[in-house]
Amino acid sequence: MDSLARSSAKAHRQPRNRLLSIAHDVQWVEEVHEAYGLERPLVPNERCGLWYVAPDDRGETCYFKSTDGHTGEWGFSTRRLNFHLLDLMAKNNGAIIVDSTRRGKTMPDALSKTVPIWCAVINYIMNYGQVDVLPEHNYFFWPRQTISANEANSIIKLIPQFAHMVMDLGLISPQSIREKLGGKILRPLWVYPGLSLPFEVPEYEDFIPVICCVASERADDGSKQMRADGTNYTYVQGAADDHELWAAALSPELFWKNFKELTNPKLSAEEMETLIEKVSSQKEAAQDGNVSSLKDVVSFTSTLDVGTVTSCVSESQIKMYPTVIILSGHHTFEKPNEKLTRLHFDCPSNKKGSNELRKHLPLIMNTIKSDKRCLILCDNGTDLSIGVALAVLASRHDLEWQLKDGIIVTKDVIKRQLAKILEKKKVNPSRATLQAINTNLM
Repeated sequence: MDSLARSSAKAHRQPRNRLLSIAHDVQWVEEVHEAYGLERPLVPNERCGLWYVAPDDRGETCYFKSTDGHTGEWGFSTRRLNFHLLDLMAKNNGAIIVDSTRRGKTMPDALSKTVPIWCAVINYIMNYGQVDVLPEHNYFFWPRQTISANEANSIIKLIPQFAHMVMDLGLISPQSIREKLGGKILRPLWVYPGLSLPFEVPEYEDFIPVICCVASERADDGSKQMRADGTNYTYVQGAADDHELWAAALSPELFWKNFKELTNPKLSAEEMETLIEKVSSQKEAAQDGNVSSLKDVVSFTSTLDVGTVTSCVSESQIKMYPTVIILSGHHTFEKPNEKLTRLHFDCPSNKKGSNELRKHLPLIMNTIKSDKRCLILCDNGTDLSIGVALAVLASRHDLEWQLKDGIIVTKDVIKRQLAKILEKKKVNPSRATLQAINTNLM
């Protein structure tokens, strides 16, 4: 029995099985997209969903965590507001959110509960004070084949509390949502392998559909045997999940750039691993042979910018900044201008990096001057650099991002400033990074 378990675990981890399973699921996602209307955008739920939707087909991305839908732990995260989806859904009469799950579940909690909670909160806020009587279900719609009535009733009771928490941030109002959505409620619908798809693209006039698409087939033991192009492989349910454990340095972007080669069923397991290593080691090159070291640079104020660092930074790219701070375990300055402020901190994109940030934040805050333009960079542009920007904004600026003296920093101030940042840029600072900010500012 132990040898069978070990063999099954090995098959689960094997990159060939994972990539062929993803390719199988991609076909289903494409069928769903066609059935519900190609004009309705695909929105992969980060991170897993990125493997199932080609970059050119993504209308946006979103971040709904399953943990916000776990039984007894239901929540609405102010770190993951996803407000950027409202305009997209209004413009395209809905969207198709793509995600997956592992080991015998029909759908992930992110799609069965977290997204429905989000829709309910948006609907509740939109109609708050606008209708005489709110519905008993507080606009919470749920998949009855996977969520019990008791659990649904427990969630329904929490919707007003979540809605008031969001309204207290001061970022949206009933009127602003009504203007965005035209007064139509968001209604989640669910589709997963095994369900029949509509023959004609359905029209929805009374609500905006939020179609929750489960990419993977259910496999009660987490896997099953399949064939592709005359060869066998082990289908892994939710194959893209936890890609750090099986994909080595392969990313969703590299996967899609080399999709045809990486989903060739004729390759053996060893050949596939060799190909992954080759693909992962390739350096992206621009047409002129040079690659910009900076990506996704966004301005929060006239003197505070954040972005992603992708290689060692040359002075020619940052000469307009008197102050540049790099938080990276991989990249630094090529030849820093000693007349300007150039600081590099060895902070990897993980919990260790957040702990390093906690240690260095006092020096960083003293270095950043409100009257000098500053660029803060990290390896992903969504965690450590955002943490520093959050510390600056929370301690020196009001919610309109105007300079203000004498701010008393509280958890509520930090929460509101992070929500404001989320309006400007899709970010996801880790819990450890936020704890580093809280420790230093409070």
